[in-house]
Amino acid sequence: MSINDYSEMKALDALEWANFIAVAPFVFQAVKSMQDLGILQELGKLKGDKRLTKAELAHSLNLKEYAVSILLDLAVVSRVVIGNDKDGYRLSKVGVFLLEDPMTKVNFNFTSDVCYEGLKELTTSLKEGRAAGLEVFTKDYKTIYPFLSSLPKKVQESWFAFDHFYSDHAFDKVIAKIFTLKPKSSVKLVCDVGGNTGRFAKSMVNAQGVDVCIIDLKEQCALANEAIKGTKYEGKITTKAVNILAQDVQDYLPKEGDIWFMSQFLDCFAKEQISYILDNVYRVMPKGAMLVINEVFGDRQENKVAKLVIEANSLYFTALANGVSRFYHADELLALLAKAGFKLLCSDDTLGMGHTVLFLSKE
Repeated sequence: MSINDYSEMKALDALEWANFIAVAPFVFQAVKSMQDLGILQELGKLKGDKRLTKAELAHSLNLKEYAVSILLDLAVVSRVVIGNDKDGYRLSKVGVFLLEDPMTKVNFNFTSDVCYEGLKELTTSLKEGRAAGLEVFTKDYKTIYPFLSSLPKKVQESWFAFDHFYSDHAFDKVIAKIFTLKPKSSVKLVCDVGGNTGRFAKSMVNAQGVDVCIIDLKEQCALANEAIKGTKYEGKITTKAVNILAQDVQDYLPKEGDIWFMSQFLDCFAKEQISYILDNVYRVMPKGAMLVINEVFGDRQENKVAKLVIEANSLYFTALANGVSRFYHADELLALLAKAGFKLLCSDDTLGMGHTVLFLSKE
C-alpha cells in the first residue's frame, strides 16, 4: 500500500483499524481462552448450518454462561464467530483457520507461549540492546539459544514447532537444488551451521547419503546427539560444539566442508556479528565450496499476510532472543555476503514457505 493509499483511506476505516490495534491484546487473549476452555473446538465440530446457543455451549463444556457469553460477544465483533443470541453461533472462516490451519496454529502458539509475556519488555530491549523479555523465563542467560533445552515444556514445544514448520518445508527442495549446482562426487562433508536438532542433517543423509557435521552450541549439539543416538544416522551425522562468535572460532571450524548450510541462522545475530561469522567461515572454506543460506526476507514476500508475520516476529529477536537481531531484508544480507567475499550463484524464492535460498561460492 502506497502513501497515497493511506492518505485516501476513509477516516472511519482508519479509526476502526486504530482502535482494533488498541484492543488487539483483548482479542488475542479471548481467542486463547476460547481454545483453553474448548469453545473453539466445540463450535468446530458443528456440521452444515447447525449452531449452538450460549446456554448450550455452557452446558456442553460445563462452563458458566457468563464465561461463554463475554467471550462470544467479542468473538463475533472480531469476526472469529458468526451468530446471535436468538439463532446460535458457529465459527466464521477466520475461526476455522484459527482452529485448523497449521501455519496459523504455529504462529498463534509461538506468540502465546513464547513471546506474549516477554514482549512487554520490548521498549527496554530496544533502549538497552538486550533481550529484557527473556527474564520471563530466566535471568541466567543473555540469549535464548543456550536455554532452549531448559525452557518449560509447552514453551519449548511451541518454539520448535514454529522453527521446524517454516524451515522443514524447504529442506528437500533445497537439497535437490544444491546438487544441480554441485556434483555429488565433489561433496565429502556438509557443514550445517546452527543445525539445532538435526532435521536438515537427517534430510541430507536421507537424500544423498553424504556425511554431515552439525555446528552449534553445546546445548544444541546435545539435543542433536540425543536425536541421532541409536538411529541409522549415527556415524553419518556428527556434531561440533562451537560458539560461532568465539574469538578463536576459526581453530574449531572444519576445514574440509564442501557445502556450508545456514537455515534461519544469521537472523539470530546483529549485522556486525554476521560479518564476523561470514568472514571466519569464508576463511576456513576450501576454494570452490558452496555456502547455502535459507532465510525469510520481509521485502521478498508477495503475500501481505506473510510480510506482516515476518516483520512482527522480528520483535521476538529483540525482546526475547538476543536484543540485537531480526529477520533482515534481502539487500542487507546480500551486502554482508559480498563484503565477506562470497559470490552469489543464484537465489530462489520458491523453495519454502516464504523463504529465499541464496546459493553462494568461494571463488
